[in-house]
This record gives sequence, C-alpha cells and structure tokens, in this order.
Amino acid sequence: MQKARKSRWGMGIVTVFVLFVAVMLGVTGYLMSQDVPLVTDSYYEKELRFQERIEASERTLALGSAVECSIGNQQVRMQFPRTVPQSEIAGQILLYRPADHSADRTIPVRPDSAWQQLIPTSSLLPGLWRLQVQWAMRGEDYYFERPFMVQ
Repeated sequence: MQKARKSRWGMGIVTVFVLFVAVMLGVTGYLMSQDVPLVTDSYYEKELRFQERIEASERTLALGSAVECSIGNQQVRMQFPRTVPQSEIAGQILLYRPADHSADRTIPVRPDSAWQQLIPTSSLLPGLWRLQVQWAMRGEDYYFERPFMVQ
C-alpha cells in the first residue's frame, strides 16, 4: 500500500499571504517616515493673493512688448519698459527652483540706465528654474513669470 501524500497548498497560501502583509507593512512604514517638503511654506497666504497676481499679469500683458526676458550666455536679461524713470520701478525677482525650494534666490529689481537687469546664472544649480518678477510702477503692480533651464 502506498502512503498518501499530503498536500501543502494551504500552508503555501498562508505563507504567501503573511509575506505579502509583511512587505506592505514595511513599505507603508518606510513611506510614512519620508519627509515630503511643501513647495512653499506659506502656500495658503499665496493662494489668497492669487487674484492679485492674475491682475498684475494682465497689466503686464497690456504693456505689450515692453517687457522682455532673454536667457543665454550664463545670464538672464530682463528688459523693463522705458515709460517711467528707473527710480520709479521697485520690486523683487524670485529665482524659484521647483525641485528644491532651499535653492530659491530673491534679488531686488534694480534696472540700469538702459532699463535692463542682468542676473548671472553661473551660480545656480542645473535644472528647471522659474523666473518670477514682481514690480510696481506709478502705483500699479506688475508680474512676469518664465521658466528656464540651467545646464
């Protein structure tokens, strides 16, 4: 008489299920311990001012071709409108890096006698950047944004 072989399917299914649960718990624990930085620390306040930025962008577009931005030769060149003296232009330029907000840089708007401002890019990390320019002329706010790559 032959001895009957015992099937071990039940034990295999339980083993696979236990391993699956263990891996899922491990992955969940690992992902929950990861730091997920916000793009900006004050996102709520910035969201509240979003309509003001839209209006400032529309005023900038209404200026026509008076606002120009060119990127090359290790620098960004901003050309401001010549409609007012340089002393009446005030604001800030934010070099915003979406991948790492700790690399962001803020520069005051200070156009030269040709109404332009040169910003060197040689000290910026390679990757995607956003040039965000906010300025005021004669009591009106203006806003300009343009993405650029640093090689």
